[in-house]
Amino acid sequence: MINGQVVVIDDREKRPWDFPGCNTTQDRLNVGDYTYEGFEEVFAVERKSLNDLATSCGTGRSRFEDEIRRAQDLAHFAVIIEADRAEAQAGNYYCNIHPNALIGTIDKWPKKFPTLDFIWAGDRERAAQEAMYYLDRWYLNHAAIL
Repeated sequence: MINGQVVVIDDREKRPWDFPGCNTTQDRLNVGDYTYEGFEEVFAVERKSLNDLATSCGTGRSRFEDEIRRAQDLAHFAVIIEADRAEAQAGNYYCNIHPNALIGTIDKWPKKFPTLDFIWAGDRERAAQEAMYYLDRWYLNHAAIL
C-alpha cells in the first residue's frame, strides 16, 4: 500500500478482503468493490469468488456486463478472481454455465472492453494481495497527473 492512501471498500461488499496495516473506509462505489480514496472515477477492482464469477457470466451476465460497460469510463478496471483458471475449467462452481462458456467469456471480454483485465489469483489471500498490487501500480501511474 502506498503510504497514506485509504482503501475504499464498497459498502455492499459482503466478504471484504482484509488489508492489514492499511487504512480503509466503506462507501458506495459506482463501479467495482475497491479503489483508493480520491480515485473512485479513475480505477477500481472487482472481487469475485469462482461461484460469483460463474453466476455473473451465466444468469447474472446482463447485470455484470452493465457494470463492465460503466467501468469503461475508468482508466483501469480489474476483476480479481479468488481461484485459478484450472478450477474454472474443471467446473468447480455451483452455476450451470459450462466451463468452456465461462472461460470463453473471460477470454473474450477484455478484447471487447479495453480497460478490463481478469486476474486469476488462486485463492482469497492472494487475491487481496493482487488487489493491493494493482491499486498501488495504478495510483503511481495517475497520482502525478492529478
